[in-house]
Amino acid sequence: MKVVIIGASHGGLQAALTLKRLNPQTEVILIEKRSEISFVSSGIVLKMNQLVDELDKVRYLTLEELNNKGVDVLINATVTTIDPEKKYIVYEDASNNLIEISYEKLILATGSNQFSTNITLPSKDKVTVFKSYPSSVEVLEKLEQSKSISIVGGGYIGVELCDALKDQGKEIHLIESAGSVLFRYLDKELSSLIEEKIVASGVKLHLNESVISFSEIEEELFVTNTTNEEIRNDYVIIAVNARPDSRLVKEFLDLNANGTIRVNEHMQTSDPDIFALGDVISYPVRNSYRKSFVPLVNNVVRSATVAAMNVLGHTMKYNTTQKTTATKIFNSYVASTGLTEEEAKFEGIEVESTFLTLPCQLPYLELQEEVHIKMVFEKGTHKLVGGQLMSEKDITQSINTLSLAIEKETTLEELVTLDFYFNPGINQPMGIIGRAAYEFLIEKYKSR
Repeated sequence: MKVVIIGASHGGLQAALTLKRLNPQTEVILIEKRSEISFVSSGIVLKMNQLVDELDKVRYLTLEELNNKGVDVLINATVTTIDPEKKYIVYEDASNNLIEISYEKLILATGSNQFSTNITLPSKDKVTVFKSYPSSVEVLEKLEQSKSISIVGGGYIGVELCDALKDQGKEIHLIESAGSVLFRYLDKELSSLIEEKIVASGVKLHLNESVISFSEIEEELFVTNTTNEEIRNDYVIIAVNARPDSRLVKEFLDLNANGTIRVNEHMQTSDPDIFALGDVISYPVRNSYRKSFVPLVNNVVRSATVAAMNVLGHTMKYNTTQKTTATKIFNSYVASTGLTEEEAKFEGIEVESTFLTLPCQLPYLELQEEVHIKMVFEKGTHKLVGGQLMSEKDITQSINTLSLAIEKETTLEELVTLDFYFNPGINQPMGIIGRAAYEFLIEKYKSR
């Protein structure tokens, strides 16, 4: 079989490697419009935090390694045309030549566009978005030269950038239109703790503010105008509004209202020989009545695996996403899964929740660490629908347990009685999850 994959980021790579591992005889052609492959877009944060010494190293694998695995990779190749009836694509190479390639199966891994805004931006020397390796190199250089920086967007990327920049003697502004940071993943109990850390670090936090324009005032400086104030900057990073890139197929494939390509549970589009995956599709969210655009890499690689399996005739379904995430910011590990309490209410689910700060260790140990934990349960059924964690201790693996519990519709009572390990030198007898569920159970049923 001859399979053409458009896009060589997380999803395209995972699909290509899975196809070759399943059947080395499969002809796989991977087409990428950029000059490099497999760069991790958050690599800039890793470099700024000195977790890597070279930005160029933040890749899954090299072009040579991919070729050695039998994948034919075309870089600097921009697909201009797809003909689904005759089953071929046309791409333009670096010399502006138009080249036609036929396919038996086509996989769309075109991902999302770089962050977008409907505001007119000054030159890229002053305001930037970043995702690729070349743009990340430029951003690092500009950040080093700049003294006053605004970051627009209080999601993971925006907050991680603030954390990386906080000790460099620069004036940092974080601008978020919502009333809290990380509002898509955390309820106010945990987001307020992060906001306290952001402010304590010296970052100027602007909540409930939107950028409405940029004004040139001097050759070096300009003004970022928000709904509340004017901020003098010499550099701005836009970290909001990623959008699915479905432009190539909008004329002949079914799309969802949000611009994503409509797929079934096998990642198959309205054309049975074309599959789509990653940030260009929407995902079924557990306990939600609709599919949503959820641009997370863990969704991308899972959907790519499902697509590759089905391309080769091995039936496999994509179940749901819990939007499971984790990061380390301001010396704290933060993780979430499932619906926040606010999201659950929006979905029409009547919920109850618990928020606790619990010790990780028994009191006789010299080392004492705390975990902030929130769990959201559906009223009546007591099913877990969401969980959030924050601690200076690395508790990120526990979010996978909560994600699995949501997937399997585990109840409050079952969480209390699940078999979690205990070691007297490491944790408490019930563990953090079991203990939080236990405390909530007692609170619900104790005699008044």
